[in-house]
This record gives sequence, structure tokens and C-alpha cells, in this order.
Amino acid sequence: MSRSGPIPSVLITGAGGTLGSALTRQFASQGWTTFAGFHRSRPPATDPGIVPLDLDVTSDSDWKSAAERIGAVTPALTVLIHNAGVAEDGLLLQQSEDSWDRSMAVNLRPAAFGTRLLFPLLARSSPAHVVLVSSLASSVGGAGQSIYSATKAALVGLAQSLAREFAHDGVRVNTLFPGILQGPMTDRLSPAARQHLVESNTLGTPNDPDEVARFVAFLVSTRNISGQVFNLDSRIRPWC
Repeated sequence: MSRSGPIPSVLITGAGGTLGSALTRQFASQGWTTFAGFHRSRPPATDPGIVPLDLDVTSDSDWKSAAERIGAVTPALTVLIHNAGVAEDGLLLQQSEDSWDRSMAVNLRPAAFGTRLLFPLLARSSPAHVVLVSSLASSVGGAGQSIYSATKAALVGLAQSLAREFAHDGVRVNTLFPGILQGPMTDRLSPAARQHLVESNTLGTPNDPDEVARFVAFLVSTRNISGQVFNLDSRIRPWC
């Protein structure tokens, strides 16, 4: 991606995961200053453009430290990608309140309050972009996914509200459904359940994390797209 002026920068949460790793590689390969937020796992950064950050997205103090670290490296943040997430599937009648609270704390709360903490850096970039990684489960809830679906649906509403609130500051906000990605979340499923997810795609294939990352890199290069939801696989949603 070619840009004039200062080197663009991006913060990616959940950078150690399947999609997070692909996003980190994509932006670093394009010469961005890439802040990679890690929590439990921190792979060695081999690219000098990758700046690893210890970031537990449920921790307000970690978010404040991240804002300070980013501000010490660059005067503005071009892109913020809320990618970290958990999926604790199970029937609601059998799940604990701790499971509900943990999903909210990881999947939803950081998108609001992490964005708020980093907003001054985003507004200085103008144009800037916030991308929230949601899921098709937000609109097609499945049995055993009530908690996950609720948090992902809330991300869509949050993103569309923030798109309106931030428009006059030059900050765009969009939501992404990355599709079925082979990785830790799907590895926990039974082979039959994984196959069912793959076959739910019209094209009969899982999605490619690198293709998703390329799409995100393109999306944040645009200037007039905000408040939208992008579904990146071949599952077709009903109109109503």
C-alpha cells in the first residue's frame, strides 16, 4: 500500500492467533509500523517493523500502557483492529455466569473502551480506521452459541454507532466477518462439526487467513467506506 507522509501504523489485538498472525504479516510486509498485541503467546518478531505489545484486552491498565507505548513510537495511529476473541460454546442452560462475563470482557468491552483510550491517536491520523472482527454468528445464531452470538452481534451495533460518532473526526469504523478459518477455535470442534461448517459455504471451502488480511489492508486504504459489514466467505445470509 503506497501512502505519502509519515509511515502508517496499526495495532492488531490477538496477534498470536490465526487471523491476527496473518494481519500482522500483511501490514508489516507493506512497511507499516505494526503493533502486535499478544497475551498468552508471544512469537518472536523477526520483522523490524513489528512492535510486540503485552496486551490483555480485558485489562484497562494494559490498554493505557499500549497507548503510551504507541504514542512514544508514532504521533498517530492509522488503524486499530479489534481481532482478539474467545468462543465458549455451550447451551445457555448449562453455562456459567463466569463464561458469559468472560466472553463479554474479551469480545465486546475492548472494542468500546480500548477504542476510547486510543481515540486521540486515531483522531490525529485522520483519516483513520477501526475494524471490528465479528462473525456471521451475529446474525445467524446457532444452538450452543448464544453467548458468542450475542457478543458478536453487539459488535455490529457498536461499530455502526461509532461510525456515526467518529465521522466528523475522520475515523471510519467497519465490521468484518472473516469466515471459517482453520485454527485453535475450529480445532476444538469435532471433525463432523468442522466439516459441517466448511460445507455451509457455497464454495465448500474454509477461508484463507491471508486472503482476509489482504482484504483488510485494502479496506483501510479506502476513504469513503464506514458503518458497513463485510462477510468474507461464501455463506449466504437470508435477507430477513
